[in-house]
Amino acid sequence: MEIIFLGGEVPSNRELLIRNNVKSIGLNYWALKRRGLPKTKDYLLSERYPDDVKVYVDGGTTAAAKAGLSVMELEEYCEEYQDWVSLNEERIAGATEFTHPALGDTWTKAQRESFWAYTPEGMFWPVWSGGHIDLAHLASKYDNIAIPGDHVESDKALAAKVRALGHQYNFDVHGIACAKPDNLRQVPFKTASTLSWLSPMMRGETIVWDGNRLVRYPKKMKDQARPRYKRVIEEAGLDFDKILADDPNEVTSLAIWSYLELEKALDNDDSLLSDNSEYIDDPGDAETGGANPDNSVVQVRKEIAEVPLSEMKTLPVFGVEHRTVIDHDSDGRTVIKNVPVINSNSVSLRQCDTCFVASNCPAFKPQSACSFNLPVEVKTKDQLRALLNAIIEMQGARVAFARFSEELNGGYPDPNTGQEIDRLFKLVEQLKKLESNNEFVRMTVERQTNGGILSTLFGEKAAPLKNLPNDGLDEIQVTQIISDSID
Repeated sequence: MEIIFLGGEVPSNRELLIRNNVKSIGLNYWALKRRGLPKTKDYLLSERYPDDVKVYVDGGTTAAAKAGLSVMELEEYCEEYQDWVSLNEERIAGATEFTHPALGDTWTKAQRESFWAYTPEGMFWPVWSGGHIDLAHLASKYDNIAIPGDHVESDKALAAKVRALGHQYNFDVHGIACAKPDNLRQVPFKTASTLSWLSPMMRGETIVWDGNRLVRYPKKMKDQARPRYKRVIEEAGLDFDKILADDPNEVTSLAIWSYLELEKALDNDDSLLSDNSEYIDDPGDAETGGANPDNSVVQVRKEIAEVPLSEMKTLPVFGVEHRTVIDHDSDGRTVIKNVPVINSNSVSLRQCDTCFVASNCPAFKPQSACSFNLPVEVKTKDQLRALLNAIIEMQGARVAFARFSEELNGGYPDPNTGQEIDRLFKLVEQLKKLESNNEFVRMTVERQTNGGILSTLFGEKAAPLKNLPNDGLDEIQVTQIISDSID
């Protein structure tokens, strides 16, 4: 599998890629034309790229669709693009056609039979517009098929379609703006192009290969993520201090190196290849002509057939058992009912072929169900206490290892270590609350009335409490009490 680094139409991007030993670079002709082509001489790829670098060209279909051009303007652009391809065909390893809904399928077919039919063998990549029939038609006629990234995301059965057609026809599939590791693992791409390597420079993200997978962190997590990979960064030959200082070229070089490592892992097929976040393949820069993907819900194209009630089953993520309970019906009569009660289900649906840890699992066996289950049951206070104790022990081991890593990296305080310590204290606090046997009753009584709080609490019985016994003291008795006090 070959990863194509898009964005080569920008000179600074091209120079950075070549400096980092990238051998597959892609450019978008629409973006190249918008930047401004030379007026006095031809734009020749042979003058800008070393001989050992493969150059791939995208016709700019996605960007042109948003430009609002007329049919005549689209045809003029297509003609200009094809002339430029003819001029540089000796240096182009692959080129996608230019298509547009306004031009129609008949026009696209005519271009394939007139211009593209006479280009060097293997250079032309027709673009799949969706639909199994169209994909089968392209597979039967062409050796290469380009699939846009939005089709890869929306068509969940694409991998199965491609593999099925691969048994009938000999063709290669190329992903356009699609380098999400999960997709690369599922769909048998020959090449996959991406602009994501520019995200560290343009969005402040961190993209790094940790030795087994490609991980990606947003800008807000860069202070935590980058120190964690100090050893990886230094072994890659990059300046760790510059990356901490957020040097744009250095953090982008780290992303380039990471994608090259991903490419090696794809060839060896010994990695999970998965990242830790939802992936935006295009950094969305106006200069590169990219656009953020549409994450809206996929529209349903046909009605869903109803499943008979007798064939419906409970989702296996939960277990269900029936218990007999005593209840009351609408008339108040006591009745005995059988009611379903949900519980946890230790049986797993995990399959070895698609498991997240397939490459490292000691029990991996192709086309088999998972050999392990997770028999966790928490129904009593003792079971909950045991579960918390086990989690606290695991978290304590993580804190110890994080501290060990911190010491090996020079002892500088790592925010990840502090974060793990905070988590440990929270778990301990939860366990202490569970084991606490303190019992107390707190009562607050407040009433704003003329009768007072005693009248409110005790009603008429409170009235005698207001009077002194034996109708109180008379004048002589009060005088005697005062005299005794003075003496």
